[in-house]
Amino acid sequence: MQRLWEVKEKKTKKERIIKGRDLVDVVFSWSVLDVLNSNLYKGKVDKIPSTFQSSKEYFKSFVNPIIEETHAALLSSMETLRRAPAFKVWEIKPAKDFKPPKNLYYEVTLQTVSDNTTNGDRKLLEFNDLIAVTDNKPYRIDDLRCSNEPYLLALVCGVNEDNPHLITILASKPIVFDEDHMETRKKGKGVKKRLSLFGVYLTNMMTNIRIWTALHPDPEGGNLNLISKAGGESCVSCQENSENIMPNHLEKSLRSFKLNTSQEDAILRCLEAKNCRHSNNIKLIWGPPGTGKTKTTSVLLLNLFKMRCRTLTCAPTNIAVLEVASRVVKLVSESLRLGGYGLGDIVLFGNKERMKIDNDREDLFDVFLDYRVDELYDCFLALTGWRANVKRMISLLTDPKEVYNQSFIEKDKRPSFKQFVENRFSKLRTDLRSQFSTLCLHLPTASLSFQVAEKMNATSDLLRTMSVSDVISRKEDTRKQDCVEMLGSICESIELPDFIGKLGLQRLCLENAYLMFCTASSSAKLHMSCPIQLLVIDEAAQLKECESAIPLQLPGLKHAVLIGDEKQLPAMIQSKIASEADLGRSLFERLVLLGHKKQLLNMQYRMHPSISIFPNKEFYGMKILDAPSVRVRSYEKQFLPGKMYGPYSFINVPYGREQFGQGFSSKNIVEVSVVDEILSKLYSGITLILILDWSLKVVVSDNVMLINLAVSRKSGRSISVGVISPYKAQVFAIQEKIGQKYDTSEKFTVSVRSVDGFQGGEEDIIIVSTVRSNGRGAIGFLSNQQRTNVALTRARFCLWILGNESTLTNNRSVWSQLVYDAKARECFHDAYDDESLARCIKRSATALDDLDKLQNNKLLSFENSTWKVKSGLKNDIISHISRSFALLNVVDETEAPNQSSKTSLMNLFETIEAEACVED
Repeated sequence: MQRLWEVKEKKTKKERIIKGRDLVDVVFSWSVLDVLNSNLYKGKVDKIPSTFQSSKEYFKSFVNPIIEETHAALLSSMETLRRAPAFKVWEIKPAKDFKPPKNLYYEVTLQTVSDNTTNGDRKLLEFNDLIAVTDNKPYRIDDLRCSNEPYLLALVCGVNEDNPHLITILASKPIVFDEDHMETRKKGKGVKKRLSLFGVYLTNMMTNIRIWTALHPDPEGGNLNLISKAGGESCVSCQENSENIMPNHLEKSLRSFKLNTSQEDAILRCLEAKNCRHSNNIKLIWGPPGTGKTKTTSVLLLNLFKMRCRTLTCAPTNIAVLEVASRVVKLVSESLRLGGYGLGDIVLFGNKERMKIDNDREDLFDVFLDYRVDELYDCFLALTGWRANVKRMISLLTDPKEVYNQSFIEKDKRPSFKQFVENRFSKLRTDLRSQFSTLCLHLPTASLSFQVAEKMNATSDLLRTMSVSDVISRKEDTRKQDCVEMLGSICESIELPDFIGKLGLQRLCLENAYLMFCTASSSAKLHMSCPIQLLVIDEAAQLKECESAIPLQLPGLKHAVLIGDEKQLPAMIQSKIASEADLGRSLFERLVLLGHKKQLLNMQYRMHPSISIFPNKEFYGMKILDAPSVRVRSYEKQFLPGKMYGPYSFINVPYGREQFGQGFSSKNIVEVSVVDEILSKLYSGITLILILDWSLKVVVSDNVMLINLAVSRKSGRSISVGVISPYKAQVFAIQEKIGQKYDTSEKFTVSVRSVDGFQGGEEDIIIVSTVRSNGRGAIGFLSNQQRTNVALTRARFCLWILGNESTLTNNRSVWSQLVYDAKARECFHDAYDDESLARCIKRSATALDDLDKLQNNKLLSFENSTWKVKSGLKNDIISHISRSFALLNVVDETEAPNQSSKTSLMNLFETIEAEACVED
């Protein structure tokens, strides 16, 4: 017997609105086969043009690419289905606005997270999560069944703030289940039946839904000033009339930050554009690696803050947002006159868990919106808030006897008058001083003037000096009288309600802030707030243009500043089809392609000149200058002896062997061993220094490493090493090899990441593992110039590149030029020239040969094995194995298997695993 929930139609006061509903319906329309078909939209996604005839054409050009990218994200989640978080459904029922056939809303109570949660340790479902509703925990595609449905999706469209296990979902189909699918449990003497359902996390659609909403703006109320008239040139009217010329005092102020000429000029041009009333401007600041982009941005924002310009600063990632926010908060804090008063005009908001505010960023507590609202909420409670406490304090100071008599009905149970006053005064004084401090720190200056803040500060100091005897004394006391007058004045000066809820406080903070920080996606929350005057996008070249459309349409916005470098990595795109359509292209890059002027930051402060010269020549046309600070002799460090370990080296590692690692990514075990050996040598050098005394180190004068490391230790500076590889499998292999060997060392830190993960980062020493080692000269996406640029520009003092000379020179990529350049500069070295590296290469190569022999033996064993096949499945198994070997041949012959081959192969292996076993 089947049961299908039905509810009578009821008139609801307000219909639930699902933003991006059209996109959600497209996702709901896909079958399992559609999701697994990586070519579903092949030939249907046109290339995004560089120029547009209208706003309508502009928005429409991104629609199909964003659908395809959403499809690719869902396909990717299917590949890791066995590791997907699964949430047991405790109870499910139709919501009040459940209305078939389209509005299939259900209220769901989740039980607990399953043990197989591994994707980011996700413990709860979140708003706009896409889930599969299943009968069981899924381990393969066939497990995505819900009763008679092979595939049932749902979108989390509501999460209870007080109890996040209570969620509301929108289902793709009616949820139907048989009585047979009920879970039977014994309880006492009886038997209880409970629904057996799971919600399996697939992907989060939040960002793509926000992009979709931005691509379908309100035709009547949208702000299309910058979208329709994006320009990068200076305003002609302002130039002709000499308008917006910055005053001399501002230029003098900028000099106090020790900026170079290009940084000062970039800031001044942006401040000029901000004042333009004739046209909408988009200014571009071009910040190559190490040129002080973040410093320039933070000084620009500090000046906008002083000019009371309401500015939103966005970035593609939380990390980038936190970095620039931290710099600005530090600068602003140094310029404040009264403690933290004024920080209330700065707001950082976003997802607290993803930003890791609680653990890693205590410096941003005071400006983070969620924390601020919690602090202010206690100040605006009707009975115990700041105003109620002020009134209580005034009453106590004015007539303590009357307060004492009114506080107790039964005279025999009350404390002494003095004890009562002491307790009451102490409690009120503590509470008021804390609340005044909170109000000064967190309220925007529009709600709390500087004069009132000063009065609060003075009142706190006065209360601190007063004693109980001052309160109960009947003598004329000017301090008590002054305190009462100041408290009364404070009450009259603040025109805020006695009680404000958390949503009201959020609105108050956001609508009155002058500087706001969030990701571009999160800026969607500001579309109903007060107008924004200026938009600043940091790391703009990493932001998809369609995603920048979210903040570019904010109400009142007229000007924008984009800060980035199109020569570094663009936005990450999962779909090859969408990537070829230029979905990953940024607005910054498109404007550059159209010839718009960029303000170049032309001096780099990070890299030793031996490191900077090749990327400067190859990617920036020698336009970048080395700062004096990196050209001094003391900037040259020798961490290991020998020319091989100088500031810049290409270390040839022959006899490496490419292998497929996790997710069909490439790895090279020989290079893994070389990396491990170099790290071990570096760490041993530091350990030796910790043992030797200073005089012995000076005696060993030919070992420059010891002297330099000793100086480093003497100054208290630790040494940081970064290991970079373009391939995730290589990153994983290196991490696995070194384990936690260096985790406890305070003076020696090692970070192993992909190129994409290292963008924006820097370390003292960078070791690059290029991985590729083959006779064909095939280097795959290693040839990407933007990825190469990032890898080569992360090091301060030393950059050591590991690679196979033969492979890298047997093609026409930038890597061929790099090897020839290293030879010309006498920076090319063979790994065999270092005895310890030669030994580790030999060990690795021998181990690989032994492994090949072992695998060949296993293959013979496999061929001679007796298969025990389940009844009736023999032909199916033979078919599966044939298809598997066919796919393996495809994988072996191509540079890298495509998405469809990978998914098909994984599914076939899972099927074989489930349906057959081998007898020993």
